[in-house]
Amino acid sequence: MTVLLSRSYLGFASGAIVNLPASTESAIIAQGLGSNSVAVPTAGAQTTSTTAGFAAIAAGAASVVVTNPNMTATTVVSARVAQAAADATLTSILRVTPANGSFTITGNANATAATVVSWDIKPASPTVFN
Repeated sequence: MTVLLSRSYLGFASGAIVNLPASTESAIIAQGLGSNSVAVPTAGAQTTSTTAGFAAIAAGAASVVVTNPNMTATTVVSARVAQAAADATLTSILRVTPANGSFTITGNANATAATVVSWDIKPASPTVFN
């Protein structure tokens, strides 16, 4: 399920279509901050303060930038194509490039249609070898 926001929420702009955990989406709808939607998340750059979510790479693009205050250049970010009928050309994620305050998700080709990508961030921690 996706939600069409009627007010800004967690950094997402009013009018954006977002995909969040089901319990969060239910709470947004119950509070009147948004409504059910069957559309893919709004394609293009986004700003959010969540530690996991969905973004959509726009048709004609191979990447999307997510601005997030939780990010540093050493934050670990995972991303994957997250739709059953994925775009015929953008079929996988090549890399995620973290930076202070944002990260860029890059696919293997330009999308021919909006392509949904799920992502999550984890703080970097030192590795200890025994």
